[in-house]
Amino acid sequence: AHPAQFARARGASVAGSCRNPAADEAHELGVEPVVGFGFDPAPLAERFDLVLDTPGMLPFAAARTLLKPGGTIVDIVPTPAKMIRSALPGPFRAMMGRPVTADLEGVARTLRLPIARTVPLAEAIPALTELEREQRPKGGKLVIAMAGG
Repeated sequence: AHPAQFARARGASVAGSCRNPAADEAHELGVEPVVGFGFDPAPLAERFDLVLDTPGMLPFAAARTLLKPGGTIVDIVPTPAKMIRSALPGPFRAMMGRPVTADLEGVARTLRLPIARTVPLAEAIPALTELEREQRPKGGKLVIAMAGG
């Protein structure tokens, strides 16, 4: 499931960035506004309590511009430099997460996971090659079915 779905299920307002082909899906998930990669953060300055950078590509200055005072930046792509930055005063925090069954069960019925295509394991390599070429399956996720599953 998309992180925006978890946040919306907990009552958060969610803004996000994505490639143009994914903008409609982001809107359907309740993301507003949706901006493209490389956006100018100035119009959205100090609007967010939390900036979640799932690809780990948002420049630190842009993330900091988006934050309200006292906000937090969460980057799920740890690097040594980011870990050092988290030890310094500021919005970066180092943390370890673990799934909590009760939390997941609480939002499970509100999540939507569209499946674009299901292929058997024997067809996984061609399907993944096609996915890499197109960057994303059209209409949802690619599911690889295991024999007997």
